[in-house]
Order: sequence, then structure tokens, then C-alpha cells
Amino acid sequence: MDVNLTVIDKILDAEKYFDDLDAVIFDLDDTLYSEKEYVRSGYKKIAEHFGIPELADELWMVFENGGKAIDEALSSRGMADNKDEALHVYRFQKPDIKLYHGVGEMLERVRRSKKLGIITDGRPEGQRAKIAALGLEADEIIITDELGGINYRKPNKTAFEIMRQRLGVSFDRMAYIGDNIKKDFQAPKELGMKMIYFKNADGLYQS
Repeated sequence: MDVNLTVIDKILDAEKYFDDLDAVIFDLDDTLYSEKEYVRSGYKKIAEHFGIPELADELWMVFENGGKAIDEALSSRGMADNKDEALHVYRFQKPDIKLYHGVGEMLERVRRSKKLGIITDGRPEGQRAKIAALGLEADEIIITDELGGINYRKPNKTAFEIMRQRLGVSFDRMAYIGDNIKKDFQAPKELGMKMIYFKNADGLYQS
């Protein structure tokens, strides 16, 4: 295991490793809040939009079984032609989500003594809506798609290089905290950053 990689199973434990850092950079989805909560919120918005309350549970059931929730749930109701409409509702929702317990207070403590950043992948409209719903504030927030499209998503290191420039902190005094072992830490490792892997048992991308 890389000496710069620390593994935690509770997000609040990350704070134990911040003492020798000048900047702490977080992932967003499944690191600061539950992405499943966002998915559930989207399904509820779709159900409300079509006036079919039970559709939310039908979507969630397909999702939990590994299927294509919107495609399959709508098709089973003879509503396949409404897919684009449902996707628009989902993607542009004002999500009903909240930070993991204690995370807001932890971020406030970080901001009192260090630079705080967020680097997140995803459609800008969705990520911006999540950030607003969670009331997140940081010295820098980078949504990788806004740098020029999906090619800038992790493991691309451009966002990390921009973050370092904007915060004015050397890579060896920065840490990245994320939940996706397959993509979150490739760039930080190449750049010589500290890395904290939140092994989130409830995350969407845990194998």
C-alpha cells in the first residue's frame, strides 16, 4: 500500500490526519454526503412530476437490483416516451440531501486553520445543485466537467494542478479525501499529495 494513502471507514476520522497539512481537498459524492440520498431524491422528484407517488419506490427497486431505473420503471408503465422528460427532472432537481453527521462542523474547523477545497466529477448543473443544497463553502470548488468536459474528470490531474495554483500550497502539504479507490487517487499519487481513502460501506462504488 502506498505510504501516502491512509484508509478510514468513518469520514470524521479524516481529521486525525490534517495536522501537518496546509490544504485539505475533498471529493463530494459519497464522501461528504450519501449519493444514494441524491438518487432517492431524484426519484421522488420524478414521481411528483408525473403525479404517481408509487413511482419513486418502483424506480428505487430497479436501481437496487442493478437495473436502469428510469428506463425500466417507465417502460413497465408504458411511459418509455417520457424518458427524456424524467431525466431532465432528475438532472435539474433541487435535491433533498444533507451532509453526513458531523461533516459540516469538521469543514468549519478546517477552514479556520487551513485552505479547504472540493474537486468533484459530474454534470455541472447537478453538482452545483448539490453544493447549494448542502450549503458548502470552500476556498476553491472545482467541478471537473467545467474545465472542458468529461475528459477532465478524475483520474485527470488538471483539476489538482489548478487547485494547487489557486490555493498557493505545495502538493506535499495537501491531502485529497475520496471514496473511489479506482479513480480518486491516481492523480494525487502522481503529484505527491497525501491521500485519505474513505472506505464508505454505503457508497455507490464500493465493491
